[in-house]
Amino acid sequence: MTIAVMLFTTLFAIDNTEFFETVEQNIEDGMSWNYVGKSDPDGQPALTVRNEATGKESIYFKMLRD
Repeated sequence: MTIAVMLFTTLFAIDNTEFFETVEQNIEDGMSWNYVGKSDPDGQPALTVRNEATGKESIYFKMLRD
């Protein structure tokens, strides 16, 4: 079980490297996560929520400058 969790975590991190690098750079630039309500993605890397019925993606949190 432990090996499966470690494998999943490693694969998730490798698959989302661009996202994590962008978030790290944004934090260094003085940005932080803010709740923006349900909205459409704007092209910035984000964790999206997909509505399975419609196929439409939405975001709830966005990195904004403090």
